Amino acid sequence: MAEITGDFIRSNAAFKQIPILTLDKNYYKIFSDEADKPETIKVLEEKVNDLLKKQGQINNDIKEVKKIKSRLIQGVVDDMEQDDTDPKHIKKMNESQKLIQEAKEKIADLEDEALEVPRKLSAANQELLIATIRYCYSRMNSNKEDIHILDKWINDTRVKLKKKLLIKQDKETKNDQMYGCLHDILGQNLMGILDDRNEMQE
Repeated sequence: MAEITGDFIRSNAAFKQIPILTLDKNYYKIFSDEADKPETIKVLEEKVNDLLKKQGQINNDIKEVKKIKSRLIQGVVDDMEQDDTDPKHIKKMNESQKLIQEAKEKIADLEDEALEVPRKLSAANQELLIATIRYCYSRMNSNKEDIHILDKWINDTRVKLKKKLLIKQDKETKNDQMYGCLHDILGQNLMGILDDRNEMQE
């Protein structure tokens, strides 16, 4: 039996198209009893779920920083008509320009991270897939061995049961035969007395 390795799964392109396991209800049916789930799989699940949350958080952060940047730019545009020589106005404009630049840099950083997270998520999902496949095949192979042993026991028991049934039937036939002969010799009344006496001994 060839071992199902991580390299075997990674090298097969079809396995790269698998959806996120922790979002698939069928995945949870594999571990219907949480107690059966190995700790390594729980850790990998947590990693996938953390990256999913991070992906959502980054997307929200990008939207929020873009809103802030838009408000800052609108504020600069609105303040352009004011006196350019007023020191307060100049300071406010400089601060706004600085904040807009920081917002641009923050958006660029978040967008870089937003590109990186799906790659990390895909890699974490693949690790979870590898661990899940190996767990399932290990359990199925173990179950097959148990099924083979149980099949043998059931077949052996069936043969023994058949033999016991034949012995039982043979004894019942002999009892019926002996009782019938005695009944014919002694008659119903005497057999009734003997039957009563016999039952008292049992």
